[in-house]
Amino acid sequence: MVISSLNTEAPDPRLPRYLQIRDALMRRICARAWTEGEALPAEDKLAAEYAASVGTLRKALEVLVSEGIVERIHGRGTFVTRAFDRISMLRFIGFSLTDTNELPATATLAIRVVQEPAEARQQLGLQASDKMLYLHRTRSIDQEVLLSEHVWLPYKRFAKLEAYLRKNNPLLLYPVYDALCGVLVSRAADQLSITALPDADAALFKLPQNSLGVRIERCMTEHTGQVIEWRVAFITTDRFQYTVETR
Repeated sequence: MVISSLNTEAPDPRLPRYLQIRDALMRRICARAWTEGEALPAEDKLAAEYAASVGTLRKALEVLVSEGIVERIHGRGTFVTRAFDRISMLRFIGFSLTDTNELPATATLAIRVVQEPAEARQQLGLQASDKMLYLHRTRSIDQEVLLSEHVWLPYKRFAKLEAYLRKNNPLLLYPVYDALCGVLVSRAADQLSITALPDADAALFKLPQNSLGVRIERCMTEHTGQVIEWRVAFITTDRFQYTVETR
């Protein structure tokens, strides 16, 4: 059976057919037709559903791959990207300081509903009257703080998170965004720089004022492309590591 419209929103007829299919698949992913880590149907089946050739369907999937929405695993198929598995801030921390493969302990130092700073509102695309949920979290091993994270979220979409985090300290926030708030993260854009640590963060690291550290500024988007988190994290230079593989 050919399904000409799998969504309430009709495809834009001005677009090439493969982009129409890309948009339709995106809407299905956002509607949780397939969850993170789940395989999409076989290419020939999807092509038949959209009355398109397999080649056209593959072009649509290639766009979603380039956007980080899905990933292809050779010999297995196409899967909705499990973004939180590869974009955790923990990848910036060196673990050579421990021989036990111990994961850092997480502590939440602050949970507040705020309207400042203006930069956070701007990054999240919010109005001056909109509220944000602010979080300050640290990661530590043997009581040594390795990472200090400041997180701003649009309160309207993350109101449930406030009460949850007052009772729980999850290692990763992104799976909680999905399970609790229905927000599925897709892509992280990170900017790294060396800067003087803010005084409060330097104190957490037990370093003197004006000590240098690594600043990681992140804009996290969901599958629709909307920025849903702005995060600024700090790591001391001696604990920072970053490996890039190029092919």
